[in-house]
Amino acid sequence: MRVSGVICEYDPFHNGHKYLLDKIIADGADCTIVCMSGNFTQRGEPALIDKYARTKAALLNGADIAIELPVVFACSGAERFAYGGVSILDSTGICSRLYFGSEAGDISLLEKAADAVMSDEVSERMGVYLSSGKSFALSRELAVCDIYGEETAAVLREPNNILGIEYIKAIRKINSSMKACTFTRTGSAHNSDSISGNIISASKIRELIISGNDISKYVPENTLPLIFENENESHVPECRRIEKLETAILYKLRTMTVRELAELPDISEGLENRLYSSIRAGCTLEDILSGVKSKRYAMSRLRRIIMHSFLNISANDMKTPPQYIKILGFNERGLSAIKDMKKASSLPLVMKYADTSVLSADGKKMYDTECRCDDVYAISDTPVSPCRTQKLIKIL
Repeated sequence: MRVSGVICEYDPFHNGHKYLLDKIIADGADCTIVCMSGNFTQRGEPALIDKYARTKAALLNGADIAIELPVVFACSGAERFAYGGVSILDSTGICSRLYFGSEAGDISLLEKAADAVMSDEVSERMGVYLSSGKSFALSRELAVCDIYGEETAAVLREPNNILGIEYIKAIRKINSSMKACTFTRTGSAHNSDSISGNIISASKIRELIISGNDISKYVPENTLPLIFENENESHVPECRRIEKLETAILYKLRTMTVRELAELPDISEGLENRLYSSIRAGCTLEDILSGVKSKRYAMSRLRRIIMHSFLNISANDMKTPPQYIKILGFNERGLSAIKDMKKASSLPLVMKYADTSVLSADGKKMYDTECRCDDVYAISDTPVSPCRTQKLIKIL
């Protein structure tokens, strides 16, 4: 059985995601595992769509197994997001290929860019640009351009290329035997306001959902009911937004000391002092973010820092590698692969709470963090939901 993997958020699952899964099947995959973010995302916000609804959508549209990317990786920058996903897929012991969409659509070009950003020469050159106040992303692009040329540097200007490069880096970092494979991304660009055809970005679809517009053209037909319903009652996904948690987040931020802020992930260069001052002056999250934003600090990084504070995730938590493989759901083909995974995996498989008994102290802490985040996520429902129970989605 040739098993392939995808690292994803699927918030929500849309036609572009199905396109990639269909291409993977056409490329010869017998089974596809998706390693998916839980209820908090890389953009530093709660997922608009519950993780179990997203799991079911994936299983109905080409995925065979869904496993969870723990929040300490999911709510992180591209490098750690990629490292977490690659490490978990590799630890299954059965995944031989990692697929992703990219603007370049050329794995050799992406591998060349990965060589560039991993080189000592680029690291040294980046320091010159960083010291002048430029952002990390721009400093890296300029350094690569200086040493490797414009063609390689241009690859670093597109978000899916950047994430693909991080996947390649992670494969090398952990010495994985997985092969990186890419297909050209189709449809509108990430965060693009343009709408063309029936494939647009997840961010644009979220905007359409929140504004009450029809999205049926952009998601598989079997996915649409999952976006707006759960098992018992109708939900309005726009309620699962960071604004619903704003008062609680403001409370948390206002109770933190400068020293506590300094212990958060991605805090450096005295950013904790600037953040503390902005917290004291701000009355909304946007006030706080605007008070800290600069050319050096991307808004997504600042949003993640604030979410880390709210979820009690420290810089030390980010140093722990994946500790388990949490199965969110599977179909019949996936069930067969899970039997192989149980024999081959280098990490414990968790399908029910009793399975956590074999976890290390670090593993139990990581799992407990995930459960706590799910309970907090339930506050973003309208009306507020009870603390969440862990589920296992089966489509047999």
